[in-house]
Amino acid sequence: MMKILSPVDKVSEVEALIKAGANELYCGLLMADWHNQYIAGALNRRPGGGANFTSYDDLAGCIEIAHRHNVPVILTVNEHYYTPSQYPYLMDYINRVSGIGVDALMVADLALLLTLKEKQIRPRICISTGGTVFNSETVKFYREMGAARVTLPRHLNLKEIAAITANIGGIETEVFVLNSRCPYIDGFCTFQHGLAGPNIPSLYQNACMLPCDIAVGTKDDAPVEISGRRQHVWQTVHVDDHPCGACALFDLAEVGITAVKIVGRGNTTGRKITDNKFLRSLLDYIGKEKPGRAVFRKTTREKYHATYGRGCRQHLCYFPEIMEEDGTGAIYR
Repeated sequence: MMKILSPVDKVSEVEALIKAGANELYCGLLMADWHNQYIAGALNRRPGGGANFTSYDDLAGCIEIAHRHNVPVILTVNEHYYTPSQYPYLMDYINRVSGIGVDALMVADLALLLTLKEKQIRPRICISTGGTVFNSETVKFYREMGAARVTLPRHLNLKEIAAITANIGGIETEVFVLNSRCPYIDGFCTFQHGLAGPNIPSLYQNACMLPCDIAVGTKDDAPVEISGRRQHVWQTVHVDDHPCGACALFDLAEVGITAVKIVGRGNTTGRKITDNKFLRSLLDYIGKEKPGRAVFRKTTREKYHATYGRGCRQHLCYFPEIMEEDGTGAIYR
């Protein structure tokens, strides 16, 4: 059975998330000394304190509770790159969290991966979506580098995921299924996930919401603002407006995906619990009732509507080809 990988950023929510259905937890730890020194260089792609634990004691508390339930904890150290001057701090940080009992490190930077391999760091290594795994050869490369799991990028469709998993072995795979369906490739992105600050309008708290107009070509001697039009749509439909790929759970289970990931460090505890319960009910349904693909997809859409109070929308679907295959149109209610 596939596992549910859930975000966590408060010790007080660990028990509730596990009870709601989480099999694994992932988190960030952002210390004030790093944040104050490297404001523009996040340690783990989430610069805000609300999306991270802020002390080693809190991380230890999370791990203690999770391990009591045999639930592993993965720590994100997945910035796309680190400068040489950051490495003394970074390695001390990794040694400390390893001693606390972190089960795995989520890594994107190849230089950091090489360093961890050289120093034989104990926690397992998971490759973040920032590792840009586009094909099975990349997966094999990371496996040879000592990685135990890879996260497949958001833009891959089900056929591409199936093709990759059919040609690998000896390594786990992880796929996003809830929240933050960014259309861009994370490994090539230099934005941060958040721009906290009192002078930033709420619409633009996420860097991807920043308005931009880029003229691409001309028509009738006038500039054609393709990027501007695309950005307008992106501003109108928020990146975190409950994107979902749960209809694909049946297909993902068939091809042997190890874990499905809920995006949401920094989300409220209530939303994390809801997301976990939603996925848990569907995975239990697959395991106990063994429905066919069509029946499962129909049931999933009904549960999504009942849980989130909205119908499925193709532009917020992780695997929009499913709606096309099922002939449900751009919106399914």
